[in-house]
Amino acid sequence: MFLSSGKKGGSSTLEKDFYKTIKSFSSFELKIQKSTFIAQAFPFANPEDFEKVKSEVRKKYFDLAHNPFAWRAGLDENHFRFNDDGEPSGSAGKPVLDAIDKFGLTDIIIFISRYFGGVKLGVGGLKRAFFDAAEGCLQNAEIIEKYIYICASVTFDYKFIGSVMNYIEKNSINIIENKSGTDVNLICDIRKSAYPAFEDFLRNLTSGKYDLQQFQH
Repeated sequence: MFLSSGKKGGSSTLEKDFYKTIKSFSSFELKIQKSTFIAQAFPFANPEDFEKVKSEVRKKYFDLAHNPFAWRAGLDENHFRFNDDGEPSGSAGKPVLDAIDKFGLTDIIIFISRYFGGVKLGVGGLKRAFFDAAEGCLQNAEIIEKYIYICASVTFDYKFIGSVMNYIEKNSINIIENKSGTDVNLICDIRKSAYPAFEDFLRNLTSGKYDLQQFQH
């Protein structure tokens, strides 16, 4: 019949199954030495949308030549980018990313537009100003937690359906699609931290005669 296709054995360690991001657009204005720093933060899950967001910022601040930015997306810690966009090297993009990381956020992009007031701040002063502007913007934002789900196909014999459905209901597992035929086949969304326990339950209930496969929607 079925044989377990998941990892051997269960896991008593709960994996982190959420991440933090901003719920919606946020902005903040900081004035230092007659210069004005305007920070704008956008939810940003897909780097392919970068040019669209950049176009919005440039359209709004058409009279400015430089709009440094930083973004972080997804759960890969190496999936980020920052750029000084003409400001002195090292003075703008990295401090903005540092502010994002201070709040532990992802799926976000921050642009900061600066109106020069005639007083030079120096690289050190600019670093502090860009960081403070980004930090103020994030302090204004509504930060939310989003859960990480695993999409899985689970297959088992009909004689186990009562127990499995009861477990699914008690543990708030979402059934996306029922593809049952000769055997029960359910497509489910399962919180990442709950996945090992669900697999342990199936293994014990069916004596290993089940199939559990992860896949992309």
